[in-house]
Amino acid sequence: MMQYSYDVAVAWRIYPGVSKVPLIYPQDKWQLVRTCLLSFMQATGELRIRYYFILDGCPPAYRELIESLLPGPCTTILETPAMGNLATFRKQVELLTTQEDAPLVYFAEDDYLYRPGALALMVQLLRQETDVDFVSCYLHADTLSHPIHRHPRRRKSACGHRWFTDSSTCLTFLASREKLIATKDIFLSYSRGNNDCALWLVLTKTHIRNPLAYLRFMLQHQESFGILKMAVKYTFRYFFTGRRYSLWIPDPALGTHLEKGLVSPGIDWLALSREVEERAS
Repeated sequence: MMQYSYDVAVAWRIYPGVSKVPLIYPQDKWQLVRTCLLSFMQATGELRIRYYFILDGCPPAYRELIESLLPGPCTTILETPAMGNLATFRKQVELLTTQEDAPLVYFAEDDYLYRPGALALMVQLLRQETDVDFVSCYLHADTLSHPIHRHPRRRKSACGHRWFTDSSTCLTFLASREKLIATKDIFLSYSRGNNDCALWLVLTKTHIRNPLAYLRFMLQHQESFGILKMAVKYTFRYFFTGRRYSLWIPDPALGTHLEKGLVSPGIDWLALSREVEERAS
């Protein structure tokens, strides 16, 4: 059995531009990244974390920030010319499938804010519950309203928190290295142009094998129909192969994407961002 030096290997993607309006620091991406990284560090609890940072065309201030907060051999910084979202995600997959530092892997984006102890709780769930394959920190604002999320769910209370299964999430999530290796070809379809929601539908086997879902979405919800078409275009060969994987979502959220208007409900994220800075000072 492989001996690991860390509990979780984390690959962070950082881009210096602001492509969508965030809830905090909409004019200062460096400060946004700093607050999000501090919140992540406060989310890890006692876990041993191996960090990989992909700096996508970032100025020197971002390297200096990381080195000031996470010095030492646990941190690797990869600086690339600006190569964009698809290429940096491919790099995340490559790093996390080939590393041998940790049995668990986490995909991180630079505009997520975390509650204290969030990652530690997600890791506890993945370790203790045998029916958990992937875990998200994010409870989507449209989880209970968007047609793509209308499907049977499983629910559980575990590790002192509530959870439910969902059809899809974004590209910030926790998994075992073993599960990531088994599913990496589906994830890599994103770097060829696939939709993130579409690839999750293939992994969770939601809607994609139901002809009536295509008809219903075509007639009633073009956005959902477009997502299914993306799944067909990029990942049809996986529709009837491979197992059905489970994706678990926390309720309430343990972290949120900070795009304004899409933050997870039920948490005062502005107050939390201030508390993150206070704890770090």
